[in-house]
Amino acid sequence: MKKYPTLITLILVLAIAWMAGPATTMAAQHSDGIQWLTYDEGLRRGEQENKKLFLVFNADWCRYCHQMETETFQNPTVIAYVNRNFIPVSVNSDRQHDIAQKYGVQGLPSTWFIAENGQRIGSRPGYIPADEMLKILKYIGSDSYLKMSFQAFLEKSP
Repeated sequence: MKKYPTLITLILVLAIAWMAGPATTMAAQHSDGIQWLTYDEGLRRGEQENKKLFLVFNADWCRYCHQMETETFQNPTVIAYVNRNFIPVSVNSDRQHDIAQKYGVQGLPSTWFIAENGQRIGSRPGYIPADEMLKILKYIGSDSYLKMSFQAFLEKSP
């Protein structure tokens, strides 16, 4: 008779662990942060996976770059959306000056979106707070930029 409580306990523990699995996976996605790639690796993955690039230019000395890293890029919703819908690429414009020059980067941070075919969708210079970044990500990620202006997208979105 002592075996039944042990068996029931084991079944309950396994059931709870199984149900917690998806929540644990989602939490891990958030805690791991944005899965940044190098420029070359990002280009390869974007081509292989047929996904848009989320390209961010930064520098070690840039105050607003650090602010975006500690605020915008730590937001769980931004992290999940970027990791799910884009190939995230981080370029240090001091160390990779040639890439920054190729894109005509003048100020930092500078955020770029590149289509699946390699065409430049657009860019946004400067610090972008998390709530605004999420709106931009959804506008680009949903391909709404092909059909309407950003303002029209914002008016249509809840």
